Amino acid sequence: MSMILKNAKQLSIVTALIAAGMLSACGGSSTATPTAVSTTPTPPVLTNQLYTQTNEQANVIVHMSRNADGSLTLQNRTFTGGVGSNGVKFGDTTNTSVPDSLVSQNSIVVSPDHMTLFVVNAGNNSVSTFAIDQGTGNLTLKKVNATAGLFPTSLAFSNGHLYVSFEGGSEKLQAYNVAADGSLNLIGAYAVPANASNPVSPTQVAMSPNGSFVFVSTGTGSNAVATYAVNADGSLSSPILNTTGVVSPFAGTFVNNSLYLSTDIADKALAAFSVNGGNLTPIGTPLTSAQAGPCWLVVTPNGQFAYVGNGSGPISSYVISSNGSLTLKNATEAKDSSKVAGDSWISPDGKFLYTAYLADDQVISYSIGSDGTLTKVGSPIPMNTVTKISMQGLAGI
Repeated sequence: MSMILKNAKQLSIVTALIAAGMLSACGGSSTATPTAVSTTPTPPVLTNQLYTQTNEQANVIVHMSRNADGSLTLQNRTFTGGVGSNGVKFGDTTNTSVPDSLVSQNSIVVSPDHMTLFVVNAGNNSVSTFAIDQGTGNLTLKKVNATAGLFPTSLAFSNGHLYVSFEGGSEKLQAYNVAADGSLNLIGAYAVPANASNPVSPTQVAMSPNGSFVFVSTGTGSNAVATYAVNADGSLSSPILNTTGVVSPFAGTFVNNSLYLSTDIADKALAAFSVNGGNLTPIGTPLTSAQAGPCWLVVTPNGQFAYVGNGSGPISSYVISSNGSLTLKNATEAKDSSKVAGDSWISPDGKFLYTAYLADDQVISYSIGSDGTLTKVGSPIPMNTVTKISMQGLAGI
């Protein structure tokens, strides 16, 4: 009998605790001190994945997993449902395939929560949205979205909004709201200004780390970076045109909210800028590597090193000082190809760099030493595209 009473008393206590918890959760009163709700996002579970696109007629995302030593393992291929450029540049009527046909950085991006992947399909003016399986990294196509522009090339995502730049049309920057089913709903379409003497041909759209500004490199015939303040609904304000002294800025990357780097094609260089809202102020002069076609750019998470992919083949490395000034570490930090060291991505722990060699149809892995030195690891992963030069873009988790 005493055992029965003891169990009954325990059950009563548990029941009371559950009832109190339910009352509190539903907004009822409680004499207990309320517990603050954490505003820190739950860290994403899925890691160690890498993605690129073949950019072929029947466009495909190539999915690779990242191993502990930094090497890659090919996992699978998933059709985007859209049409790539097949290595043909915008407006080329000869149908000639060349490396870097999108002339851009960030043609494929992953959302910060690691749940969604976006990719451009330049051949039919669309953007595909994928769900990322949090156990395997495999992709499920959610939606192929027709856009309101011509030849989409670069993407940036922030706070449920996707920003897309285009080679063609009069409104070469567009903002979209991303729905739960992967649909893109147009918020606004914007002209991209440049200096008066050259046409606008955006090469990249990028989001500031705090989500307050969109930065657009206005193209290889311009010397401007256009910046747009982001409104509460995801729409954009009128642009600020920064004539930066950089001739033909191609890629730009934030080191932090107050420091921005840009490649400088004409000067074969990398440039640094302090950021004040949407305004850029040069820090020193562009630092040359003497390597032709410095286009693609990534920075280590700790902000110590920058790596530039050159159209001439090698990867150049730079040291970033605390005041934003740059030092050339090695003009040929990695030289595993004589052809187009293209889009790169660095792992969140800063230990590994991955580069898509656009004219060699493969992705190569490197470890990053404590002094920024790159060491090749594992075997290259071939893309096996038909043209051998159509692949583009690189994004990971």
